[in-house]
Amino acid sequence: MGRFPTRKLILLLALCALASHSQAQASEDFPTRPIRMLVGFSAGGATDVQARLVAQLLSDRLGQTVIIENRPGAGGSIASGAVAKAQPDGYTLLYTSAALAINSALYSKLPFDPVADFAPIGTTTKTLNALVVHPSVPARTTADFIKYVKASPGTVSMGSPGIGSSGHMAQVQFNTMAGIVVNQVPYKGTNDVVRDIVSGQIKATVDAATVYLPYLKDGALLALCVGDTTRAALLPNVPTCDESGLSGYSVRSWQGILAPARTPKPIVEKLGRELAEVLKNPGLIQKLQASGARVLASSPDEFATLVRQDVKAFDELVKAAGIEKQ
Repeated sequence: MGRFPTRKLILLLALCALASHSQAQASEDFPTRPIRMLVGFSAGGATDVQARLVAQLLSDRLGQTVIIENRPGAGGSIASGAVAKAQPDGYTLLYTSAALAINSALYSKLPFDPVADFAPIGTTTKTLNALVVHPSVPARTTADFIKYVKASPGTVSMGSPGIGSSGHMAQVQFNTMAGIVVNQVPYKGTNDVVRDIVSGQIKATVDAATVYLPYLKDGALLALCVGDTTRAALLPNVPTCDESGLSGYSVRSWQGILAPARTPKPIVEKLGRELAEVLKNPGLIQKLQASGARVLASSPDEFATLVRQDVKAFDELVKAAGIEKQ
């Protein structure tokens, strides 16, 4: 009788060792086929552009193509929900922004939990945001813009790349600190915002500066301040929102890659290592900087901590702004 439990324990330990060996072997062999990386925003937007740059180099290092698949809508939630339900084998990944954490503050019911349903691989970038206006707006400084909006509360149209997007939260933070009320116009992606602000259909946005650069250079649009506490090399003559009167204004606008929860740890760690090497590439760093992004590398554990912190931070921001969950 005494030996029976011992045999069961030995069998259990053997099975655990076999499972551990199988996982390690799977990590060594991974990947053996192309990887899909879903992006929850439209093609051509800031998140999409960065995802494609990273995916190209990640493909080279992994020896398998990393295919970008755009699934825009609901502030990135459509893509996030799809990845959360995907097979946890490392072949379906999510390239997303801080919208992952933001959505939990905006929606009472989501098809995923931003913490429990994902295995973070690593952050990739931090994007430069800016307050951009159409030239017809009678303001050439941030202070003048705030004064202009306050004169007609709720009438000045401000476009965002979608409810729950990092651009939307950047605007909530800006408007809350500035004490202004705008006519918020949500779109399905940055490209739609660009189209309508260039035509004058909407008057302002706080969004990733990347795709607005050509219009800022030729004067079709104006940047009044950048959303950081230090000036950006990309727009050296544009003051920060912080020095323009919004003390401490800095946008938490990160991007990163996640896998479904329960993806084997060796695969997550391998993807994390390869991503870290990709982010050291001088050519990539130069391209990202030229597009208004800074490399923001982290380990899987550091990224997991960031997501948890931002879920709490954005929940507090949404409550402070008086936004009710949808």
